[in-house]
Amino acid sequence: MSPTKQAFGRFIIAKRQAVGLTQRDLAERLFVTESAVSKWERGLSYPDITLVEALSRELGVSEGELINASDDHVSREIARDALGYRRWKAAIFWTTSIAYVTALVTCFIVNLSVAHTLSWFWIVVAALASAFSLTTLPLLRVRPKGWIALGAFIVSIAVLLTVVWLENGQGSWLPIPITAILFAAVVIFGPIWLAGLSLPATASRHRTVIALGLDTIALAVLLLVATSNPILWLTQALPIAAIALVIPWGAALVIRYVPLAGLFRAAIVIAFVSVYSTVLLQPAIAWVDHDTQARPVDFSQWHDIYIGGNVSILVLIGSLLVAAILAITAALRRQTRSRGALRHS
Repeated sequence: MSPTKQAFGRFIIAKRQAVGLTQRDLAERLFVTESAVSKWERGLSYPDITLVEALSRELGVSEGELINASDDHVSREIARDALGYRRWKAAIFWTTSIAYVTALVTCFIVNLSVAHTLSWFWIVVAALASAFSLTTLPLLRVRPKGWIALGAFIVSIAVLLTVVWLENGQGSWLPIPITAILFAAVVIFGPIWLAGLSLPATASRHRTVIALGLDTIALAVLLLVATSNPILWLTQALPIAAIALVIPWGAALVIRYVPLAGLFRAAIVIAFVSVYSTVLLQPAIAWVDHDTQARPVDFSQWHDIYIGGNVSILVLIGSLLVAAILAITAALRRQTRSRGALRHS
């Protein structure tokens, strides 16, 4: 008798006794003779390959554990964790679902009994739909969960705002928050969507610019809705937004396309942002807004109209100093690497 067969036999005995079966019981369940089971346990033979699945099921072990004649503790722990997660998931689903249904029924009865009609109940419905989309909907077997939950949340928030708008005298404010929500969704989740989107090779390396372009378009739409005046939007809101967007666009283009080391690019971005924001931004906005008032600089005076200009110059000097330090550090690192490469060549 080989040690392998002996180990297999001891494993069968231990698992059979653990589930409370006799040799006869196990034989009857597998439709084999009691003598065959006895031979397995004494290490005289192995069961037929066709019995592996049924034998492992009766002994409460996996097929891999049966074949290896040993407990797979890692797999068992993973299975326990998975079972615990499924139970936790089911508990959360049923708890939240029951809570939402209870809240709906209660509000329905109260609203109908007090007002004799359904009024604020619809606000509760929309609000609970928003909560459901974030807490319970992701627990369902839907694909892709994240995007479906996000879409449901955006729709439910839009419905909630619409119901509030209808219940409170309507007005002209509704398009603004709905557009703002869509703008936030584009800014926050647009890059994530683009990252998982299959694009042609020529466009794939430009995902950053594409995402920023979508953000720019969404901002233009938001400003158009907020101003509700195409002339004002075209002559003031859009030019001021364009002036402000020079900063993120410039930084993104430098980071993505300038073929220099990271510290060099950081130095360029810091220098560009500091010069533009402290020297060019305010005059450009003032020109669009027809504002002739300038911010004077006088370091001997730190009150009233002087403090803004003084602080801007100090910020500019500090930022340029940081940019210079980064550029010098990058140059020294490049020089060190070049010397190292020459030594090894």
